Amino acid sequence: MEYDTVHGPSGLKQFTPHLRQVIWPKNFKLEKLQKYDGKENPELWVMLYETACRSAMVDEHVMSNYFPVAVGHAGHQWLVSLPANYFDSWQELKQAFIDNFIATCEQPGNKYDLQRIRDRKDEPLREYVRRFSDMRIKVPSISDNEAIEAFITGLRFHDALRDKLFRKRPELVTALLATAKKYADADVAKKIIIEEAARVPRSDHPPHHDDYYSNHGRNDNFDCHN
Repeated sequence: MEYDTVHGPSGLKQFTPHLRQVIWPKNFKLEKLQKYDGKENPELWVMLYETACRSAMVDEHVMSNYFPVAVGHAGHQWLVSLPANYFDSWQELKQAFIDNFIATCEQPGNKYDLQRIRDRKDEPLREYVRRFSDMRIKVPSISDNEAIEAFITGLRFHDALRDKLFRKRPELVTALLATAKKYADADVAKKIIIEEAARVPRSDHPPHHDDYYSNHGRNDNFDCHN
């Protein structure tokens, strides 16, 4: 990233000399802040960044000049593409960042995205539950009733769980997932039992009377009349 060290204070050349005037706090560091990946909602990321900075008791000049460090590769590429002296305040920088990435970030899903989740033939139940749960997180506005309906509709190859849910439909998604987990655990246990049984050697024929003597030895001198 190109910095301006000639015109005014050193710093990112896309910042005006006024914005580059910064007094860094001693031992300043933001903890546990993930870099922006270009997919997350930029408004949410900026809100977390501002909260982290304000908790560290820094002003907007520090916030702006640390921003290039906090953003990831996508943010770097965007910043260096801009002309010199483009930003004169944190508010300008923040709003431009949000406007640039809001259209390309991953948007929240809807109930139709959840309804498209279906179990697959020979897919473990646990994997279907995982895929369903991952999608449901991306659909923040869906009701429990709609989510439960989508889950049951998506069950095509796990008859036992589907029949159970038809007989006693849960009212909450937490109850639904708890029931699904029990059935998934049972499926895993059943698979382990079948695999273990397949490893046990099987005899092609039942033992005969003569096999007893071949295994235990025959006493040819034994006289049953003695």
